[in-house]
Amino acid sequence: MDPKRGTDMKMNAIRSGIVVLGALAFGYLSIQIGFKPYLEKAQNQNALYQSDSDPSQGSSSSAFPERRL
Repeated sequence: MDPKRGTDMKMNAIRSGIVVLGALAFGYLSIQIGFKPYLEKAQNQNALYQSDSDPSQGSSSSAFPERRL
């Protein structure tokens, strides 16, 4: 095998890895920007639900009651 060919293969592998990482980052940011209004609405609803629950009752913060055995 030609030494130049091995170097070219390594550079192509590095280039491909960089392209894949860039595509993943772009996809992640696209999802975050695209769903931002829905995520904020869900966070606001969760905060409202948490503030509505009465902490003096001592119940857990989950929507389901704890099972006692």
